[in-house]
Amino acid sequence: MTTPTLSTKPIDQANQRFFQTQNLYEASFLLCQGCNLAGKKDAGRKMVILFKDSVKVKRESLSFYNGGTVEAKKLFDCYRTLKDFIFQR
Repeated sequence: MTTPTLSTKPIDQANQRFFQTQNLYEASFLLCQGCNLAGKKDAGRKMVILFKDSVKVKRESLSFYNGGTVEAKKLFDCYRTLKDFIFQR
């Protein structure tokens, strides 16, 4: 399994629409399902994870909350990848 690469380039939020979540588990699930990560933004004490807005992201987000499943190892790999991305390890 390949770990997704995460970009730390600044994003132009004015010209693009993003799907946003503060839920790290949901973000890990979305990343696992192949949704395109767009970046992150600081929201006070919390971090908002941004995905490129698409029908797929919305569908997979609903799947997450409706009991969707993914391979456990892949989910935890994506979780660790996102934590490293958030805290820039």
